[in-house]
Amino acid sequence: MQKMIEQLKFDGKRLIFRNYGFVFFSLLMPTAFYILFTQINRVQIKTFSAEYMGSMMVYSILITAIMGVGNFMERDRNQGLITLLKITNRNLNHYYISICFWSLMMNIFTIVILGTTVILINHVDLSAMQWITILGLVWLGQIPLLLLGIAISHVKRQETLTILGNLITFPVAILSGLWWPIQILPRWVQNIGNKLPTYFLNDMISSTVNNAKINWNDVQGLGVWIVGLVAAMTVGTIITRRKGRLARG
Repeated sequence: MQKMIEQLKFDGKRLIFRNYGFVFFSLLMPTAFYILFTQINRVQIKTFSAEYMGSMMVYSILITAIMGVGNFMERDRNQGLITLLKITNRNLNHYYISICFWSLMMNIFTIVILGTTVILINHVDLSAMQWITILGLVWLGQIPLLLLGIAISHVKRQETLTILGNLITFPVAILSGLWWPIQILPRWVQNIGNKLPTYFLNDMISSTVNNAKINWNDVQGLGVWIVGLVAAMTVGTIITRRKGRLARG
C-alpha cells in the first residue's frame, strides 16, 4: 500500500500539479468553449446549456486520454521510466493504476468546473441524482478512451504521436457531435459518428440532463468498444512478447 501511495504522489505531481499546459487544454479550454458557444446561442438556452455541458465534458475526457495520457506514457517509455520500474522490481500495476486514477480525477475536476460554470452562468438546475449519474457515466465512458490512449502511447516517436493524437482527437470530436449537433452534419458523417465511443457517452449524458431514459444501445456500444480494445491490446501484447523471445533466442 505504501508503494501505491508513493506512486500516486509521484504521478500526481507530474501529470497534474506541475503540468500546467495539460491542465489548461484538458480543463480550461473546454470550459472556455462552453462559455463561448452557450453565450452565442441563445435559443432554448436551458436545454442547450445542459446538453452542451455534457459535450464539453466528453471533449475534456477525450483530450485527457489521447493528448494527455498517451503522450505522458510515451514519454515515460522513451525516457526509460518503465524499464527502471521493471529493474527495481516495482509493480507495474501500481503505475497503470496510478495513471488511470489521476485520469479519473481530471475528469472529476472537469465535472466540478463545468458544473459550477453551468450553474453560475446559465442557471441550469440538475438534481443530486443527475450529477451522481453523470459521474458514473464519466467513469464508464472514459474506459475505451483511456485504452485508446494507452494503445497509441506505444508509438515510439513523439512527433508521430502528437500528429496521431491530433488526427484522433479533433476529427472524433467533430464526427461524434461534440462541437456541433450531430443532426446538422451530413448523413454519411452521422453514420460514422454515431458509432464512436464519444457519441455513446455524450448521448447518455444528454439523456441524463434531460431526465430521459438512457438508451441501451449506447451502453452496448461502449461495451463493444471496451471489449474490442481490450482484445486488440491483449493480442498486441502477446505478439510483442513472442517477438521479444524470438529476438533473444
